[in-house]
Amino acid sequence: MKRTTNMTRRHKTAIGAALSCVAVLGTFATANAATAATASAHTAHTAHTASVTRAAGTPYVMNHYGEEHADKGKAERSPENLVLSEFTSAGDLNWKQWDAKKAVATGEVTGAWCGQACLDKPLKATLTLSDPKTVNGKKVFSSFTLKLAGGSGAYDSEDLQGKRHLATT
Repeated sequence: MKRTTNMTRRHKTAIGAALSCVAVLGTFATANAATAATASAHTAHTAHTASVTRAAGTPYVMNHYGEEHADKGKAERSPENLVLSEFTSAGDLNWKQWDAKKAVATGEVTGAWCGQACLDKPLKATLTLSDPKTVNGKKVFSSFTLKLAGGSGAYDSEDLQGKRHLATT
């Protein structure tokens, strides 16, 4: 009987050890999957703007997108989303050019000036950043121009009327 008890104890110990290994491997696999997903998302975003080559001295744009950057902004190059003014934002930006003089992207535009229709179905547009200036030791674009696909039509907005000032701080 004692031998059976020892064997049972050994079997339980072996099963416990095996289950512990499975748990550790499951945790390891989950962590690796999360890391792979993050890397994949980063690669997808990088691929989104991969065609744009930049020299070290090319300007940034001050982006106030997101709660954490709403007040002070963040200096970025080739952002996927960009706050252009207090009334207008651009998203899903695909940068075609980013050099010392200008940056050009296509994407979607929304604004207070187009109400709910624009929020439900953003407007296709071409965005051009220009007029680089040095602010606080960093070169940043200081102007933007928006051209809606199909023209500005019924939208009466200053942001659609030629070159506009862009936040530089």
